[in-house]
Amino acid sequence: MNMIWILVANQAEAQIYSANRLPGGLTLVRTLTHAEGAAHARDLTSDAPGRMHDRMGSARHSMEPDTGVKQQGRRRFVKEVVDWLKAAHLKGEFDQLVLLCAPAVLGEIRKAVAGDLKKTVIKEIPKDVVAQTLDKIGEQLKRSFELK
Repeated sequence: MNMIWILVANQAEAQIYSANRLPGGLTLVRTLTHAEGAAHARDLTSDAPGRMHDRMGSARHSMEPDTGVKQQGRRRFVKEVVDWLKAAHLKGEFDQLVLLCAPAVLGEIRKAVAGDLKKTVIKEIPKDVVAQTLDKIGEQLKRSFELK
């Protein structure tokens, strides 16, 4: 049996659906969440950004918060999702994989997916549809596969 899994993800949530063919009926397999992914960078750091003086004069400016906090959180979440997919693939739970992910998350997934799991990827769609209904996700898949 040729089982297809569809990963629908952004930095806060990943939904894995299964289908026998695409486009076709989708069944939810698993949902993984990352609460920090929905938070603002300012909420993830313990202090307000510091202030600094100009080299010349007496003006003071606030420093920008470290945006790396969000990127590190996104990388950790993507690693968790990819590790879960690797384990499921090793168990033979799916044969093909479609990535329907927010662009920033898709970029991280491309870096993390390797080997046999990479060979299962049949389509990459850079779109954030996590909050959409199942019908809307199905429509997006249909449109993407019609453009083939």
